[in-house]
Amino acid sequence: MIGRILRIFFLLALIGLIVHRLFSRSQKRAISEVVHISAWVLLAAAVLALGWYVWAAW
Repeated sequence: MIGRILRIFFLLALIGLIVHRLFSRSQKRAISEVVHISAWVLLAAAVLALGWYVWAAW
């Protein structure tokens, strides 16, 4: 379990390093905006799924 978490963390750090080195400032800003929007969409989907399960259990 810890090995899997460390592997995921290492992969994210490696992707971050590649993005930091290869992309320009405007491209980094665009990537950051896409990640920000994706995080909100994922959060909304999680809340909807939780609401669905609570509603189904009630």
